[in-house]
Amino acid sequence: MPFTTNDDADSQPDEQAVLSHLVRRLLRREGGQIPLERVTLRVSDYVDIGEQAAADLIDEGADAGIYTLERGAGGTTTITGVSPQGPEPDIIVEAFGLTADTPDFTIISVVTETIDEALRDAGYETFAALGNTDVDDLAGLTGTLTESRAAAILQEAPQHVPVGTRLATAAAQRYARRVDSKTDRGVPRVVDLATTDITVGEPVYRTEGLDPDALGAQYVSSIGRNVADPVATGLHILDDPDHPDVPKAATHPDDGDDALPVDESSQVVPPAVPVEPRLQLPLDELLAKKLARGLVPVRLVGPRGSGKNYLVKYLCHETNRGYVSIDCDEATHTEDLFGPLTPTEDGLIVPRTGPAKQALLNGSVLVLNEFPVMRAGAAMALHRLLNEGKLLVKAHGELIEPHPSARIVITMNPPTREYRDSEPMNSATRGRFRALEQSYIQDVEVEMDTLDAQVNSGYQVVDRGTLRKFVQFAHQTRQNENWPTLSTRNLVIVCEHVEDGVSPKAAVKNEVWAVAEPNQYPEDTHETLDDYL
Repeated sequence: MPFTTNDDADSQPDEQAVLSHLVRRLLRREGGQIPLERVTLRVSDYVDIGEQAAADLIDEGADAGIYTLERGAGGTTTITGVSPQGPEPDIIVEAFGLTADTPDFTIISVVTETIDEALRDAGYETFAALGNTDVDDLAGLTGTLTESRAAAILQEAPQHVPVGTRLATAAAQRYARRVDSKTDRGVPRVVDLATTDITVGEPVYRTEGLDPDALGAQYVSSIGRNVADPVATGLHILDDPDHPDVPKAATHPDDGDDALPVDESSQVVPPAVPVEPRLQLPLDELLAKKLARGLVPVRLVGPRGSGKNYLVKYLCHETNRGYVSIDCDEATHTEDLFGPLTPTEDGLIVPRTGPAKQALLNGSVLVLNEFPVMRAGAAMALHRLLNEGKLLVKAHGELIEPHPSARIVITMNPPTREYRDSEPMNSATRGRFRALEQSYIQDVEVEMDTLDAQVNSGYQVVDRGTLRKFVQFAHQTRQNENWPTLSTRNLVIVCEHVEDGVSPKAAVKNEVWAVAEPNQYPEDTHETLDDYL
């Protein structure tokens, strides 16, 4: 039977429809579940019904399969799901706002009802169509649609393009880059790291006739604390930015899925560089100076998502150096790094060059991630390289002196409770590295600026006020070792969820759940999250 008020059944929407859509909106905003009491207290804001009557409606709706309820041992009831009844009532739309896919141009700040009507009369039916037009096409469609308002429409319209449209367009662009010109079909791309034997470029001071200490010949740290007073590091820039191992910007013709993100001016987004806690210098400056010393092994220690690899990739991009990253695990053997012995068609046994060996021959920066977890024999095989700068590959019968531009960096997690399952590095190996700590960014504004540049390039996904709340909450998680920890990388994923149409609070709750260790309880963070969102 329909649920209507006794006063005037024709004057307001069906109560169960209002109630079910209210629950749907609250579930989306809160992130998966809401106490029954919160709904019964709020429903009177939208329809003339009391708390007990609302509770009775929800019980009846639960029996009818409209609501999914969980009843706690202490008598509490939580709503975890709902099947909304009928179209969304106008009163709920007015209270919570239009959905992301609603093509209502009046949500653009400068668009009045008159301008909205003029735009539709001119044939504009979607935000995508508005965003792809020109100022001259819009200005003058009606007397109040000036050039300045037209420019504002072009700036805001992309923010309201349905995410499905944006994703479909971006997917088509990515696919087009992988279409074979002969077959006109998408194809895989296989790169044999062991046979990519192209050496990196020469230092630009040699090819362009510069002094070795010229600022244009070396990496100058001008990010983080060094923005106002840039520091020369001595790490030379090479002259081949198109080398296959050099990290590419997202705007480069040969970019891939691992391309470095760019900002609105098409510049690569720099990392949020922390100050090394003991050495008290910006980390990019310290790492660049260590790499400038030659084949000096460097150990970057930091929690997951703190940006260890991104920092190295950024330096390689800025200096046109090859970047070869290898993820190590318990099964990593010496031959996985340097290459096995393989039979030829003639029955001969010959050495095959592995990716780590080839990177050193090419002159790239070799990055070994989670170095301590790989087998002891593989780590020991690197000792002579770390001590003398020469690689002894016993199985190949070779003593290799790497290319003069070759460098080696290892990354690992810190020995804290959260990473208690990580293998410790033995002291003999540990002492061969210059160790630098890459902690999470301590400054909320700095991390927010970095996050803003990554997620809001081209169009706004999340406003800065909400980004600040994300970062502030993430900082809270990093201060409590019993909570799941949110990194900057996790916050990028949170923003991705928001772009997909998820509420900010729900997106954060999901990511906290996603990164939680078995001994951690995401629900422990929810009370603090309520203080921010």
